[in-house]
Amino acid sequence: MGLIDIIRKDLIIVPLKSSKKEDIIDDLVSLYCEKNNLDETRKAEIVKAVLDRELIASTAMDKGIAIPHAKIPGLKDSAVVIGISRLPVDFGGAEKSNIFFLLLASQDKPTEHIQILSSIAKLCTSDLFVRMLSASKSADEVYQLFFD
Repeated sequence: MGLIDIIRKDLIIVPLKSSKKEDIIDDLVSLYCEKNNLDETRKAEIVKAVLDRELIASTAMDKGIAIPHAKIPGLKDSAVVIGISRLPVDFGGAEKSNIFFLLLASQDKPTEHIQILSSIAKLCTSDLFVRMLSASKSADEVYQLFFD
């Protein structure tokens, strides 16, 4: 399974309204949990896993991109939640981030986790793609960028 296989329009937030790293992660995880009918306890577990991973090293990259991620116990299938912020957010990297890819990966599929992270990083090497993502005004526009 690759990145294109797991992108869902209902897991895209444009624009993100939060302005702090922890709140961005909470917003992205909240959407995932809402769309997958997960309760508050499961949401808290996922948020904690992502924040614990961020403590190891920031997932902020160049060009205003951040890829917070974690391997989640009991998760059957990997998922990506995409968020675009109008204002750059300090995500702990050299520059602020405004494009976020939350990757929640199955603990049982470590190769898939790496493949999806690699796909995101590869896509984001394109300056044009990153500019178009950043300028997107809706979830539909973001979704179309992946499938056009």
